[in-house]
Amino acid sequence: MPAWVLQALSAARKVPWGRVIAAIVWLSTRGREYWDRLTPDERREVRDLAVKSRGRRANLTGTDEDRLVALFLKIRRGPDGTGGAAGASG
Repeated sequence: MPAWVLQALSAARKVPWGRVIAAIVWLSTRGREYWDRLTPDERREVRDLAVKSRGRRANLTGTDEDRLVALFLKIRRGPDGTGGAAGASG
């Protein structure tokens, strides 16, 4: 077996798969509730800014950064502005 395959298998064994699965479950349920706090246009804007950044903050202008922060605050605060989903519990 090639060395790179052995290295990949070794690395995969070190991944905390329970946490990965828990994160996937949370994102597919509760995460969707947070994401849906944005309008479709705002979600597209977040995606476009993420693509523009290519994972590096330096690739965004100050205006881009400010807009991204504003959108994330909207996600975090929720529709009622208090940090919780309106009518949601837990």
